[in-house]
Amino acid sequence: MALELNGILEGLLYTAGDEGLEADQLTDILEISEETLKEMAATYDSQGLVIQQYGSTYVLTTKSEVAPYVEKLVKNQSNMKLSQAAMEVLSIIAYNQPVTRSDIEIIRGINSDGAAKTLIARGLVEAKVEDNSRSQQLYTTPLFLNVFGMTNLDELPTTEEEEEEIESFFNNLINQKGDNNE
Repeated sequence: MALELNGILEGLLYTAGDEGLEADQLTDILEISEETLKEMAATYDSQGLVIQQYGSTYVLTTKSEVAPYVEKLVKNQSNMKLSQAAMEVLSIIAYNQPVTRSDIEIIRGINSDGAAKTLIARGLVEAKVEDNSRSQQLYTTPLFLNVFGMTNLDELPTTEEEEEEIESFFNNLINQKGDNNE
């Protein structure tokens, strides 16, 4: 059974994550016109998901009716420990913000969308759309500062500080991770 164009569109947007895909990318991949793409997005039918268009970017996201359940999930998961990958991504964001997902991928050498989504869902990181950028910029949140006992980002250890303090900070990050080997 061949996958219909709607299913392919859904799969592409799911894979792209929060950054979505540009209309020209989608029309090229799906070999359809922009009008057909707009119609597909407008008639997309899912109980919990919707395809939204922001400028020329299409994003697969949850329907507003799902929001209360997503909030419960975030609250339940906020007590869970972070994976090693999430801790690495969090460190990259903290030290390099604002940073895009592509920047993180270049630094880590591996796709980090899952870890970034986890950090956003847990409220440690937020994604902002900047006027001068085509991609979302990732920033740490006040919750990040609270969790790690800092009042501002200037308190992050630097190479100018003693190695012992930097090691202590990263041990704290590892302890936040717990025994979860994801």
